[in-house]
Amino acid sequence: MLIRKFDRDQLESEPHNVLFKDLYPWEAIDETPFGASLAVVEPGGKTMIHHHNPCETFLICQGKGTMTCNGESSSVSSGDVIYLPPQSEHFLANDSQTDPLMFLSVFWDGPEQPAVEAPAPRLYVPSPPTPNGGLHLGHLSGPYLLADVLKRADRQRGRQAGWMLVSDDHQSYTALRAHFEQTAVDQTARRYADEIVALLKSLDAAPDALVQPSQNPDYARAVLEALKGLKLASQERQGWYCGHCDSFLYDGYARGLCPDCESPCRGFLCETCCAPNHWDNLAEVHCLLCDQPAQRRSLRCQVFSLEPYRQALVEYHQQLKLPARLRALAHQFLALENLEVVAVHPGVWGLSPEPGQILSPWFELSLASPLLSAGHQTVNCFGADNAFLYLMLDPAVALALGQRPAAELHVNEYLTLDSEKMSTSRGHVLEAGPMLAEYGSDLVRLLLAGLRPEVSDSQCSAEMAENYLRQRVIGGWQDWLEGIGRRITTESGSKVPAAELEWGVEQEEFLEKLETLRARCQSAYQKGRLQQVAACLQELVEQSGLFAHSQQPLQGLPDRSVGLALELAAARLMAQLSAPLMPKFATQLWKHLGQRGPLDWPQSVQLLEPGQRVLAAAGLSARRYF
Repeated sequence: MLIRKFDRDQLESEPHNVLFKDLYPWEAIDETPFGASLAVVEPGGKTMIHHHNPCETFLICQGKGTMTCNGESSSVSSGDVIYLPPQSEHFLANDSQTDPLMFLSVFWDGPEQPAVEAPAPRLYVPSPPTPNGGLHLGHLSGPYLLADVLKRADRQRGRQAGWMLVSDDHQSYTALRAHFEQTAVDQTARRYADEIVALLKSLDAAPDALVQPSQNPDYARAVLEALKGLKLASQERQGWYCGHCDSFLYDGYARGLCPDCESPCRGFLCETCCAPNHWDNLAEVHCLLCDQPAQRRSLRCQVFSLEPYRQALVEYHQQLKLPARLRALAHQFLALENLEVVAVHPGVWGLSPEPGQILSPWFELSLASPLLSAGHQTVNCFGADNAFLYLMLDPAVALALGQRPAAELHVNEYLTLDSEKMSTSRGHVLEAGPMLAEYGSDLVRLLLAGLRPEVSDSQCSAEMAENYLRQRVIGGWQDWLEGIGRRITTESGSKVPAAELEWGVEQEEFLEKLETLRARCQSAYQKGRLQQVAACLQELVEQSGLFAHSQQPLQGLPDRSVGLALELAAARLMAQLSAPLMPKFATQLWKHLGQRGPLDWPQSVQLLEPGQRVLAAAGLSARRYF
């Protein structure tokens, strides 16, 4: 019999307060089919995040902590046994600030594992904005802020991601704006596309790639070449024509009633019921240019049929994680008979596959999408009125081209002004520029996230926005941050206090609340629910303020250090959780807390290093950020 005595002094050290000793292989005996180590995680410490090919089992011998494997976390304590599959990314954190956590690791070679490929870079492609005017708050609260936030969240977690803006230059609405402004349509498209990009930059949401179709000959050639690979049916149809203007009416030129819900709408899509329409079956059509009633006239066009892809679309919808709204619309669209869209029709502004004919701008972008996002995992963000495009037309065209449809879909409803949907073409908008100039990008981003119409329409007004920002955010967040700075300065000499004493019930409960908020916020980002993200950040401020108030009776006592350390942990967590949504605020807060490393994503709530200097502690004030 051989016995090894435990000697703490013989343990070797790893980063993050971990001590360990290899037990097997043991030179005194023959080689074993497994290896083993004994490890001690000091209070507040954690093992390094890592992965490896051998299978591994942890046996918790003493203490309690949180085991995280591939992003999933579970509480563990003495007697628990954990199995870790090969190549799983894992770490073990000690939740106690006073007691060590000891565990035994046993590892062995499992079956040979295939090489794990890095996930494809993720590309967020929001619905293309029409360059017939600037972006209003309704636009920003929908697809565009979401694309930027989710890109930042991916990057914070170490995944390659970007977002692409494609300007919808060839829409009839661009030509209409040029007509009324008496300018050249390509100049109109360029002017408003530049305004849109400038506004996104001022929101700290500049796209990583920009495509302006009317300014890009390579784009035009690629799209028209892709068109040749599709089987389109040539048809004679009865369309709408304005004799007064001597022009064929399609899309934005045709003002009529939806054939499904009888709501006022224009050609191709109904904003009320989201159903597609053929501009030739609108009722009571009038010309938008002169407001005269339209007449029927025969025209030649080319049609793309979705019928060959009906079953593939059913399967595509089944594999997507769709909200109830999109799931219902998918069923509604699949119940339509004779699924087809007009791909090429008479017109004067757009890509022209043949003289006198243009490619429908809706169909053009469906053709362009797989060409622009090749090699990436595409995620689309869009308003509900565009659901037919992203649920039906885009994936059908991608399948026809032998490409993969988008991997994820994120939808939003409408941000309304005076109970009506905002509309650039109708001039019914709440401008973003003045609000950005007054409050700055971070506060406007937080406001838009809080108002984001994710599952139903949201109401907004200038007065509502101002009250939210001035009272709930600037006031509440400012008081919280100023309070932390004041207490750390006067009670702890601008340094992080140690949290080595026995924790009280309130302190343990507050740490649990922080961990719950961390998990909720992470889930909200993953689901694209910015409204929930904003709610988590607001709750973090409120819970931290209540906790700080509850700890005041301990001022001057040794137990006070634990509460102060937890307040700083809450501020650190705020910087990490808010970074994708409020990048400037988060970066400055991280710096003022004395954090030197990258602003990473929190796998768990972490205390700051005891003795670390908190920069500008007396000035931890929201005035420094907003």
